[in-house]
Parts: sequence; C-alpha cells; structure tokens
Amino acid sequence: MKHRILLLFLIATLFAFTATERKSVPATVDLVEGVPFFIYATPTAKYEIVGKAMSMGGIIKITVNETATLNEKAIAFVKSAYERVEKGKTARFDALLLDLDKEKAHAIKFTESVSREANVVSYEGVPVYLFAKPNAEYDVVANFKADYSVRAANGLLLDKIKSMVRRVLKKEENGEVGHFDALLINAEDMSETLIKFK
Repeated sequence: MKHRILLLFLIATLFAFTATERKSVPATVDLVEGVPFFIYATPTAKYEIVGKAMSMGGIIKITVNETATLNEKAIAFVKSAYERVEKGKTARFDALLLDLDKEKAHAIKFTESVSREANVVSYEGVPVYLFAKPNAEYDVVANFKADYSVRAANGLLLDKIKSMVRRVLKKEENGEVGHFDALLINAEDMSETLIKFK
C-alpha cells in the first residue's frame, strides 16, 4: 500500500513538473527600417560592438515617450544610429542591439555574415518574443488585447513585460487559459499572444 501511495505521489509530482515546463526556441528578429533589431534578445552569430546607436539622453527621451508605439520608438533608434554614422560618431553597423534596462543601445557588426537569428530572454520562466518570431511552428493558446494600464504605466519596458508575464501566469494558474510555452508581444499595440510549440 505504501508503495502505491509513493508511486502515485511521484507520478503526480512528475505530472506537475511537466505541466509547467516551458519550451523556448531560437527566433528570427524583425527588420526595422531594414536593420535587424535585437531587443531583449541576443544574436546567436558572433558580433562586435562598433559604437553607440544613441546617446544616453536620446535613449531616455525615446523610452519615456508614452504616446509613441514600440514600433515608432524602434524606428527612432534606427534613425538616430544612422545619424551618428553620418556624423562620424559611430562606425557603419549591421544591426542594433538594445538593452534598455541598462540604458544601452549598441550598433553591432557581425564577424561573418549578417544574421537575424537570436535567443530570446525569459522572465519568470516564460520566453518573451518582442520584435522577434519563433523559428518553430506553434499553436495559439490565447490572444489578449493590450492592457492599457500595462501599456501606459510609467517605468521601464522590462517592468511592463514582467507585469504582462505575471498577468498571463495568473490566468494560467486560475485556469482561464491552457498551458503555454511563450508570450508574443505585438510592438504596435502591446497586445499579447500565448503560444504552445508543436
């Protein structure tokens, strides 16, 4: 009898673990004005930083603009980087690599060929695809319109993303949505899509 109880406990524990395990797959980042745009994602190909894409003041000015969409902000980053090249402040680049939480916007050059392949960042165990598409087939688990309170909240973009992640994890915990592997965020309107890889 004890063995059966122990076996049932082990099976339940294993089931609980596998039910919450999430998959992450490499991604292809979006092009913004023809430039590969890595945000909360790291290139898989080797690269070197060739300069700043934008000054610290410029980063702050763009990131605190709550009326601009993420798409519009990304375009502003690319335009700024090109202006810096024209002024001789930054070398010619292949892509932009942004870490807005550290207020860094790097212009990068790949050591071999230009690549859009990347690994995305996970928050609370949830891979987040922003300006990036997974390199694997998936099913849509749920779609959510942008939560205006999240989109309009002051603070860093990372804070908004973490808030979105906590919100969808709570929905999963409460049984409002099924198990999902990752979160896709639409850069135009901050709407969310929960996906499960096939």
